[in-house]
Amino acid sequence: MIKMPKHTFQKEPISESDLKKLIETREPHCISLYIPTHVTGEEVLQQKDAKTLGTEIRKIRKALESISWTPEAIENLLAPILELASDGEYWRHQSEGLALFRSANWFRAFRVPVSFDAMHYIGDRFYLVPLVPELRKPNHFYLLSLELERVRMFKGSEFEISELNLGDLIPQQKEERVGYDYEQKGLQFRSQHQAHGPAGFHGHAEADRDRKDEIQRFFREVDRGLQTILKKDPGPLVIASQEYLAALYRDVSSIEDTAAETLVVNLSEATLPELQEGALEKLRPLRESVHENKWAAFSEMHGTGKASTQMDKILIAGLEGRIDTLFIGRGAELWGTFDDQSLEVLPADKSIQGSGSLLNGAVQLTLLHGGQVYERDLADMPGGDVIAAALFRY
Repeated sequence: MIKMPKHTFQKEPISESDLKKLIETREPHCISLYIPTHVTGEEVLQQKDAKTLGTEIRKIRKALESISWTPEAIENLLAPILELASDGEYWRHQSEGLALFRSANWFRAFRVPVSFDAMHYIGDRFYLVPLVPELRKPNHFYLLSLELERVRMFKGSEFEISELNLGDLIPQQKEERVGYDYEQKGLQFRSQHQAHGPAGFHGHAEADRDRKDEIQRFFREVDRGLQTILKKDPGPLVIASQEYLAALYRDVSSIEDTAAETLVVNLSEATLPELQEGALEKLRPLRESVHENKWAAFSEMHGTGKASTQMDKILIAGLEGRIDTLFIGRGAELWGTFDDQSLEVLPADKSIQGSGSLLNGAVQLTLLHGGQVYERDLADMPGGDVIAAALFRY
């Protein structure tokens, strides 16, 4: 087990409560700090990542000194980051990138599978643009753990996963639906196939047909119960099971929004993070199609008033909660000021006093109101150089 430092450091995806805090925090001198990290190799042995963090800390200290912060105030603000920098055990357990956020009363460090360029940002809100690949709207999914001896249902997202209490909605095991006489048939079935590896249903023996029918009667009852859940709270379904059982379930299931591939794992040993990661991987093709469908909708609506690439219109729509989907150019940035009273946008150089990231403002407003944010290569944006493009709800 990894020994964790005193502060709350996370190896898991960013939780919904942490995302809410990241979006809503408005305090002077919020620090956002990103560095690339390494899982293995010479970089780990030489503690290169900790040294990179040390370089950024020195830059932050210098920036705070330039606005007349006292040494004591600077050290108090940087204290949890400095403690992390000196924790040798922590640096042996990294992902591809490390994102740290510090305000006067809050600190979090997230190890995420996103590689960052080393940078820091000090402003009145946290800088989330580099985290966009991790901060997409957490559309939930369902995971059906399907075994003859036990059926379980999980609800998850990119941030978390938990088991649902199914109560009496579905039979928990096969005996509840087809009766205990299946056990004797099951013993006979298994003895017939013992010498031939995992059981399948490719033969024409009567015993095989009977058992297949029993299983599918059971699965119909399971499916009927799942429909009750999905009608109230729709979401895509991933099946975790042996492939032959998943195939039998698909034959009788009426749930259309089901991932095409089965998550094949040892359900008795798989951890919740492993199930979550596996389910997200199986859902990737579906989610990529959502991205492209939203982009197609933007392209169709651009020029109609229901989509825009103009930053002032995007920020105003963000304030009004009208952004359905925001696309940002990968690696791009736009600095300036936005007055949410006069609704005036003034582009300005980063070094100008009061200037901040307009793109970050658009990202935060989109996420705040439940919209989705995606990165696209800058060359794929309209004109090949547009910073941001938004599809509006209305």
